[in-house]
Order: sequence, then structure tokens, then C-alpha cells
Amino acid sequence: MKLVDNNGQYKITIPKELAQAKGWEAGTQIRFVEDIEGNVHLKEMPKRKKASKK
Repeated sequence: MKLVDNNGQYKITIPKELAQAKGWEAGTQIRFVEDIEGNVHLKEMPKRKKASKK
């Protein structure tokens, strides 16, 4: 993976094989979680339910 500067924000590309193995697709919300030892983990965020219109 490579870290890329994008207008002041950094981006990484997740290997396609990893995304497919995890069932991730474009639009999947993922966050970085750092543990007490400094390791970084990727965690899929729960999908938000759409608010019903009244």
C-alpha cells in the first residue's frame, strides 16, 4: 500500500483482494482504530439506516 497526499489529506488504497475478501465495496465506511501498542486496525462501520420521511 502507498500513502498519497490529496490536497492536505492522506489516502491509502486498500488492495482489491482484501476488500473483496472482507465484502467491502465502494461506499463502505471504514475507520482506523489504534490499539494500545500502536497497531492500526481497519474496522467496518455499521451501515446507517435511512431516516423515514413523514
